[in-house]
Amino acid sequence: MVMAVVAGSLFPFAVGAQEKAGDAFHYEFAQPNFLVSKIEISLDGQGTGKMAYWEKDADPTSVDISLRPETLSRLKGMIEKLTLTPDDLTPSDRHQNLGTTRIAFWQGTAHRETAFTYTPNPQMNAISQFFRGMVTQHQRKSQLEVARRYQPLDTPKILKDLESDLNGNRIAEPVALGSLLKSLSNDERIPLIARNQAKKLFERVGK
Repeated sequence: MVMAVVAGSLFPFAVGAQEKAGDAFHYEFAQPNFLVSKIEISLDGQGTGKMAYWEKDADPTSVDISLRPETLSRLKGMIEKLTLTPDDLTPSDRHQNLGTTRIAFWQGTAHRETAFTYTPNPQMNAISQFFRGMVTQHQRKSQLEVARRYQPLDTPKILKDLESDLNGNRIAEPVALGSLLKSLSNDERIPLIARNQAKKLFERVGK
C-alpha cells in the first residue's frame, strides 16, 4: 500500500497503472497565484527526463533535463533518509495559499507518493527545494543567455540574483552553470562589472 499525505492527513493511494519497475522520480507543484504557477518534473533512474513550468503571462516552458551522477546521488540520498509521519504535518487554513506539492518515488516496484500544502519536515522540504531549484536554475540560465545577446546591461542584476539564489541553496546543480559563467566572464559584450561577477561565481561553483 502506498501512503499519500495531503494537508496533514494520511490516506491510501491506489497505485494501479502508475506503478512502474525501476527507479523514477516525479514532482508537481501548483499555485495559480504564484509567478511560477505550475511545475512538473519527471526523472528516470539515470537522472534524465523532462521538466515543464508555467510562468504567469507566458507560454509554458518544456525542456529535456539530465542530472550529473553526483547530483542524482544527492537526490537519492535525500529520498533514502526521508521519514514522514502525521506528526510532521501541521494542517491549517493559513497554509492553503502555499499551493499543493506532490512528490512520487519509485524504487524497483516500491512506490511512495505524498501530497501536501505544508510540512515542517526538513527532509521533505529539502527534496521539494531541490526540484524547485531545477526550475530556478533553468530560469537564470535562460535569462543570462538572452541578456548577453539582447540586453547586456541587464546581466549584472541577473548575476546578482543568481548569487542570491546560490546563497539560499535555490539552485539544484550549481556546477552545471560553470561553463556559462566562464563564457560570460570573457564576453566583452557585457559590462566589466558583470564579467567580474561571472568570474567570481564561476570560481565558486567550479567547472
